[in-house]
Amino acid sequence: MASRVVAVAAFLAMTLVPAYLAYDAGLLPGPAQASADAGGGGRATRVTSLSWPDQALGLAARGGGVIWEQRHPSAAMAGLWSYDARTGRTARVLGREATGRTAGHLAAAGDLVVWAAWQGRRGNGRPRIEAYDTATTRRWTVAEAGRSPMVTGESVIWVERDGGGPGVDVLRGSNSLTDEEYALEAAGRVRAADAWGSRIVWIAGGGRDAGVWTASFGERTRHRLARAATAVAIDRERVLWAAPAGGHSTAIVSWDRSTGGPTVLRRLPGVASALSLTRGYATWVTTRASSGARVWVYDFGRGRAWPVADDGNGRQASPVIVAGSVYWADDRGGGWALYRRALRP
Repeated sequence: MASRVVAVAAFLAMTLVPAYLAYDAGLLPGPAQASADAGGGGRATRVTSLSWPDQALGLAARGGGVIWEQRHPSAAMAGLWSYDARTGRTARVLGREATGRTAGHLAAAGDLVVWAAWQGRRGNGRPRIEAYDTATTRRWTVAEAGRSPMVTGESVIWVERDGGGPGVDVLRGSNSLTDEEYALEAAGRVRAADAWGSRIVWIAGGGRDAGVWTASFGERTRHRLARAATAVAIDRERVLWAAPAGGHSTAIVSWDRSTGGPTVLRRLPGVASALSLTRGYATWVTTRASSGARVWVYDFGRGRAWPVADDGNGRQASPVIVAGSVYWADDRGGGWALYRRALRP
């Protein structure tokens, strides 16, 4: 663990941070525009219905499948459900009595699923961070208060409000196997966050001051990566964020460790959200007044980006990549449903 933290800290200190700060200060040339053409695999296919309210909840990738919450009036239908991409089977993972009154957005990795849930009536007080191991069927409360839970390896990470004083959130973590705990003060109110290994990136602040920050739980020193962003993601190889580009447009910016510099993957009209990275692909939702919310995919290997489906007038939300396909929620039929599209022909 110590060697891993040292390696991460060395990478951040010697390569990532100086170049990021120089780019942010205008000392380096601006990022290059990457090739971005239409080109996915196959057509969009409806998988199953989603029992959601008018406002989209959220999907999470779990091993070889997708997991989500169903809010159904029937106790037999409500709870956490999953779709297995290998078998095509849909099954309930946990009933409503076990999940509690959830905040609607969950996270997953491997066998571990986490979510925020209120003890009493939904919306009253602060929700707790709950976890469930689908392999051992162990369910437990990770933290008595928190929001926006994430999973990386065996660790659960969440945001604790005003942990460092008024208007300043704290990012906390707990290892589900060793019970080791972590804490990192954010540079303001956390708007979005993502984690990989011991590294975490987040957006803190508001409006033009909603900057992108990064740190290691072992190092604890914050580094500012960009002036402003609306979404952020991280994996082993890169950090990704969506930056306002002027004229009501967005730039999807990637910092790739192998190239040592920032690259604009795509410039799009509208505002980007729900950004994620998965095994050589990025996905996000772009929202604009003329066309609503649309899911996009970027293939790093081919340097191409494309919308998953332009047909229909429904909203698209919460994309995840599983087993060579992108899955997302779509309400084109008047109600939310899970759709999929292959990433390659």
